[in-house]
Amino acid sequence: MQPTLICTSRVPGMIYINGRFAGEASEARPLMAPVSPGGAVYLEYRPLSGPGRALARKIVLSGGAPLADSLSNAGGLSCVVWPGGAIEAEFSPAQVSTEPVLVDGLPGTLRRGEDTALLLNGLAIPVPEGALPPRLVRQGGKALLLGETAGSGQYLAALSPDLSSLLGTLFAQAIEPADGLIHAVIDLGDTVGHGRLEQWLVEADGLRRVSSESVWAHGSPRWPDTAEGAMVAAVEAALAGLPGECAGYLSPALAADGPLADVAEVCDLCVPMKYSLPDARPCVGLLRAVNARLATVRPLYYRAEPVSGPQGPWQIDALSLE
Repeated sequence: MQPTLICTSRVPGMIYINGRFAGEASEARPLMAPVSPGGAVYLEYRPLSGPGRALARKIVLSGGAPLADSLSNAGGLSCVVWPGGAIEAEFSPAQVSTEPVLVDGLPGTLRRGEDTALLLNGLAIPVPEGALPPRLVRQGGKALLLGETAGSGQYLAALSPDLSSLLGTLFAQAIEPADGLIHAVIDLGDTVGHGRLEQWLVEADGLRRVSSESVWAHGSPRWPDTAEGAMVAAVEAALAGLPGECAGYLSPALAADGPLADVAEVCDLCVPMKYSLPDARPCVGLLRAVNARLATVRPLYYRAEPVSGPQGPWQIDALSLE
């Protein structure tokens, strides 16, 4: 089967394939082009707006899919191989910039790019993308840098009292130092809204988690209201180690077989199927990361029936990987 390259980019740009202009690509309007199932493909992206830089990368295909090694160091490009020969290539070249900051009278720099870091007092402190300048909080003789991220979320860096060494970092939806502990709400990012409430202690040799309990990251569950949503939520519950909740999305007969007990061995995420397959059966995608730049998706076919229950109006009564 001849693969199809599907190029996307957050910032619209011109795409060149093997040295020839192929067209314009964006998130809203991907560029699709057939490519050879084997051999090198040379890709070039030129942004049409903003301060982003042009990008040129080489990927090598074999059997209609990229070789992992050809993408392992391809900064600014990531690929997802979908069933049916679709290769989605997203261009996201890092926008390198520096921003001077002042932390408790101490000058520093927020360096943004492939990796975002706060440069302070000789330290390079890793911080999340979109990090805003932090403030210094003193707690129990330790120095804590607490900051927000653009959009949502917070980050914390624990330092020695003289700010000379980094003890650890923490990224979460919400962080609050209190009573000698650091309280953090971790959003697991799934569709139903699972989270963890964690307590951390700053010790001389780093951060140590002292407790963790399950919570709803948004205050209450967001149960799925579609058959596809129920299937995705069932796999997510299995991946999160919640067999009881996973069983709640399945018919009693199917749940008794535990069909998703080992799903973590074949996928890291469950996603809606983005490109249609030559099969009338509904399916979702089981996504597996090969490396930081490449992931593959395989279909999980299912059958669902409308059965009202405590976890939504749909119940899965059949599953198949074939």
